[in-house]
Amino acid sequence: MRGKTPLIFLALALIFAAAAAWGSHRWLAAQAQASVPAQAPTAPVVVAAADLPAGEPLDPSDLAVQHWPLGSQPVGHLSKPEALKGRVLKGPLVKGEVVLAAKLAPEGLAGGLSAVVPAGYRAMTVRVDEVIGVGGFVQPGDRVDVLVTVEKGPFRDNPASRQVLNNVPVLTVGEKIQEEGEGAKPKRRKVTVVTLQVRPDEGERLALAASEGKVILTLRNQADQDHQDTKGVLLTALVPPPLTAAPQPPPAAAAAPANPEPSIEIIKGVNRSQQTLGQGRKPVETALAKVEPSPAEEPAGEPPCAKKWAQPR
Repeated sequence: MRGKTPLIFLALALIFAAAAAWGSHRWLAAQAQASVPAQAPTAPVVVAAADLPAGEPLDPSDLAVQHWPLGSQPVGHLSKPEALKGRVLKGPLVKGEVVLAAKLAPEGLAGGLSAVVPAGYRAMTVRVDEVIGVGGFVQPGDRVDVLVTVEKGPFRDNPASRQVLNNVPVLTVGEKIQEEGEGAKPKRRKVTVVTLQVRPDEGERLALAASEGKVILTLRNQADQDHQDTKGVLLTALVPPPLTAAPQPPPAAAAAPANPEPSIEIIKGVNRSQQTLGQGRKPVETALAKVEPSPAEEPAGEPPCAKKWAQPR
């Protein structure tokens, strides 16, 4: 009996140790479960699984579902990707962006840019470069002003620049292949083009500006919606020409006498006189000059005062 007593105490110790361990585990599990907050109810929200361009028909593989807390979903959200098959995007979407009903074209429209253009507007493409396209910073969804510089016709010697369109939305920005030159193998190069959303009357002005002048785009602030109508500027107003001295007027000719009276010149020897032939006036003799005859002019043997003649003037 005495040999079994230690075994009994050892068995009881093991039983009590197992009971204590099991109780501690149950207590710790209850504490951990009590510290975890209850999970709030959620609702499915459809988002873009990748970057999607405007005018792209949607496919369920292009979309993903996120679970948002109930009551925090944006207005117009969608919950079933299968219901969006074939719908066309009106604007580009980035990965993870929520697909809203306002960003989708009406049902039944085919994909492409025509589904993006609103009713009453037109899409018009303009070729740009690094300068015209604001260094490549123009992106779809931006708004721009359109300027034109004209150097033809009456503006050949005095170029003019003016803003022709204001606050125009940009639909797309991309590249296209343009052929240059003539012959069997024309050269091909990539050019950047910008597609603008314009009204029909604005399209006419943009077409004329692109064909007769150089078009330049200016990027607007997205929050700036003010319409500013400018008067344009001429080269002479931008850089005034240098001032030149005005030509001096020619000197005025001396006025001739109103009614000159006839007169005759009388030479008597070495004396010269002038006589006026006015009516009712006495002859007036005026000594004008004293002429010294030269020996060659006077023949020998004739007196100095032997010559007298009258010469009308």
